[in-house]
This record gives sequence, C-alpha cells and structure tokens, in this order.
Amino acid sequence: MDELSIAIAGLRTVVAARSSDVTGVARDRYQGFLSPGVSDWRIEVDVRAGPRPLWADDVVVARDGSPARFLITREDFAASVDLDRRCGSVTFASLDEFSVDTFVRIFYSLALVERRGLIAHAASLIRESRAYLFCGRSGSGKTTLARLSSDATLLSDELSVVTMTDGPARCHGTPFWGELARAGEDLAAPLAGIYFLRHGDRHVVEPITPRRALERLLPTVVFFARDRDLTARVLDIAADLVEAVPCFELTFRRDPGFWEVIERG
Repeated sequence: MDELSIAIAGLRTVVAARSSDVTGVARDRYQGFLSPGVSDWRIEVDVRAGPRPLWADDVVVARDGSPARFLITREDFAASVDLDRRCGSVTFASLDEFSVDTFVRIFYSLALVERRGLIAHAASLIRESRAYLFCGRSGSGKTTLARLSSDATLLSDELSVVTMTDGPARCHGTPFWGELARAGEDLAAPLAGIYFLRHGDRHVVEPITPRRALERLLPTVVFFARDRDLTARVLDIAADLVEAVPCFELTFRRDPGFWEVIERG
C-alpha cells in the first residue's frame, strides 16, 4: 500500500491506497498539510473503474447499524467511517481532485466532533497573533474580505475549522479554498471574535447576543450526518462557542478600513 499523512486542525489521517496515482492526487491537493507522524485516523482508498454508479444524487451521511459507524454516499463516491475505531474506507467512481476534496471535507466534519471542532462556511485570518472568523454563505463577501486583508495571515477564504478542545477556542488553517483557489496556512491562533458579514456603504461593527449568534452560525456549519445524537453534540459545540467568543455583525464596504472598526470595537 502507498501511504501519505494529512493533518488538518491537528487531526492526522493516513491515506492508504494500492496505487500511487491515488495518493498522488491527495499529495498534490494537500501540499502544506502533509504531516508524517503518529496517525489519529486511517482511511483506505480505492477507485472503481467503469461507468459512474448512481450511489446518491446528494451527500447522504447515515448511521450504519452501530452507533459509531456511518456510511457516506454521493454520486461519485461511497465511504464508511467508524468513529470509535478511527478508520474508514472510500471508493471513488473516478479519480479526480474535486471528488477527493469533497470526501475529505465531509470526513473531517465527522472526525472533528470528538475534538469539539466544527467546520464552518467562513473566512478566517490571523492578525497580531489573534484569529478572526468571518461567517457567511456564498456571495456574502468572505473572499472579498480575505483579499482586502493583505497584512493578515490567511487561514481560509471558504471553510474554516474552530476547535474547543482545551482552553480558549482556536481557529485553524485549512486546505479548503473558495474563489481565491489558495490553501490557508497550517497555523492556529486563539479566536478573538466571530463576525457575520453584510455588505454596506460603510464599516459598522455591532455586537449580537449569543442566541442571535447561534441562529446565524448554525446555517454555516458543515455537517451532513442524519443522526440525532451526533447532531446534538454539534449543536452543543456551536452553543458553547458563541458563549465563549464575542460575536458581531460586520457591515463592510470594499476597502480594508473594516479592520480599524474591528480593533476599536
């Protein structure tokens, strides 16, 4: 078996395949997040030649009998992961970077729950050793804000990871990108604030209550599992996060002056 190790938010996963072509795709896609060492997870990968099977039109993540075992299906791959044993397998209909990256995003959304971690549709940046999370759906301005922050370190312009394992909440860099088509840095920093984006003609930062922040945060959380217990754990993590970290609504226009408003706030 050919193997490589990927680490995202400190969670290290060995990817194993019979063909180096498979690991080569992962190696190219996750440059900057390759991390040899003791693994937390092991995922075995295969590619099934022939016509693309219609496993599912959309992503489906459902429990497979055991409380810790889940099936992940989409039209281009089928996978199984065991959260207790920290292992899994995935079979792709064809080998391409987009399918691999989609599976890795879904897999990490499950695996990070144990570490009290979430993946959110959010841009994240480090400035003066503190991380800032900017949440919003497509078109909300995440990539625009990242482009305007030339003096900050990019963690992601699309999908960001926040963990609450020990001590203060921390925001982590990810290889998951949006319009920038550029991975973030493999770094982490304490999370100073969560900002929900809105376009406007001036820069305004307004604090919001934890309850309102939770209502705004939950639609941005990447999580597909159709499981009551696991979903409840994700809700608890999100609720604890907005209680622990100051939350704001950020109205901004297309210039970097929003940072001055954030710092004053």
